[in-house]
Amino acid sequence: MFCLYGTILIILLCILLLLRVEERRFRKSISHGLANKFWILRERRRFVRFDKEIKIRYNIRDKSLDSQNSKTTNISKSGLCLVTYEKLEEKKYLDLELEVPDFPAPIKVTGEVAWTKDLKTTDADGRRLFYVGIRFYKITPDTEAILLSYLNTLKWSPHS
Repeated sequence: MFCLYGTILIILLCILLLLRVEERRFRKSISHGLANKFWILRERRRFVRFDKEIKIRYNIRDKSLDSQNSKTTNISKSGLCLVTYEKLEEKKYLDLELEVPDFPAPIKVTGEVAWTKDLKTTDADGRRLFYVGIRFYKITPDTEAILLSYLNTLKWSPHS
């Protein structure tokens, strides 16, 4: 009799263990699937980015005074994506001069390199290109007002 109860108990424990393992696997797949669905459908950034090309000059704070010409691929209230010929290190500070359309003088901003991505393509001369994510670090209230005014025109423009 004890042997029968012992066998039944072992079988029930094995079933319980298998159910527990299967439940953990199922829960992992649900939470992972929901997270992927959330991030695919929703923008993770706090501010809208506008795919707009703006001429820009930048200078790395720790290096020489020679400014490099470039352009943005997108821009927002908090930062921009820049195309460069050099791979910039994260956490480096840049002095930026943006040529905002319909504004007579370039606006000056200090930015911090957030990330760098090597592009697989090259320019017409065969030089390597990099995307560099810049987070605005120092921006005066006047400069921010000009930038926000420009971004607001992009927001309502049908061709932005």
